[in-house]
Amino acid sequence: QTSKEITYLEAEMYKLGHLLTEQKALISSLTDDNITSEKNEALDISITEDMSIAKIVELVQGAAVLHDIPGRKMIHNGNLVELGEDERQIRLFLMNDCIMSAAPTKSAWMSEAYKMVDLLELKNVTIMDVQDQKLCFKITQYPANMFLYRAETEQKKIEWVSLIKRAQQDLKEAVGDRPDIELKQSRDEMMEGTWEENQRRAKFRAEALLELPEQLDVCIAQRDFENAVRKLRDAKPDIAKLDQSNHGPEIKARIDSRLRQLTDMLTEVNMGSGMYAHGKASKKPVKQLLLLEKVTQATSLFLRNKSTESRKTKQPT
Repeated sequence: QTSKEITYLEAEMYKLGHLLTEQKALISSLTDDNITSEKNEALDISITEDMSIAKIVELVQGAAVLHDIPGRKMIHNGNLVELGEDERQIRLFLMNDCIMSAAPTKSAWMSEAYKMVDLLELKNVTIMDVQDQKLCFKITQYPANMFLYRAETEQKKIEWVSLIKRAQQDLKEAVGDRPDIELKQSRDEMMEGTWEENQRRAKFRAEALLELPEQLDVCIAQRDFENAVRKLRDAKPDIAKLDQSNHGPEIKARIDSRLRQLTDMLTEVNMGSGMYAHGKASKKPVKQLLLLEKVTQATSLFLRNKSTESRKTKQPT
């Protein structure tokens, strides 16, 4: 009797083992199909020549600023090597009014993913072919930045130089050398002086706003943060009065871009080095952020500075 029971149990175990093997094979097959499907979907999320700005924003971390200018579109993009202290692979995006560089980054769900590195306005850059390096070209941004890129082939380098110069020419023809903007005037302002005086005063303030982005570029390049903050605060009332017609939104977007850049630079100030290394000087970036009404960033920087000070005082001398 015992022998029969053992035989029966062995037969049942064999059937169970066979069933588990089939189930395992089925699960493995389903998993492989799912992974293949995800990979195929990821491959669909890749950069193409006719990709929309919205799609680029999905793929490039930090590229949401591309939405600031209505009508912006991509002209060309491709992989290049950025030369400097260290070589690195970057992806360059040429649009009808700007150039964006982005560095590759890892993503769990996309075959291609990037993080924005630089955003340059076409009107503020010059492009040059590097004659003694047949694969290289140079982009210089006023007043101080210079970027050296190497293409895969000489033909691709020539294509980049040609496309950027053509985009600059098209931009110049589209908006002219100096776009027109208007400032809305309140009733009280319109009542002050004659109509001619009001128009002359409004035109003068509008001209100042047109020059503000370039002035901020100089201040930021020279790390003259206090002057940059002062210029932004002085211009704030007029920025709020920019008319939404003509090129008002474009000028506001350009100013906002400098404001973000200035905020980032003030927020990333390192207490351990530089002009804000210690003492009262370390409070300057916090004060400047508060003047820019960036309360969250100012609070974060203040707490970080206090934490650094506390660690230094605890260190043995």
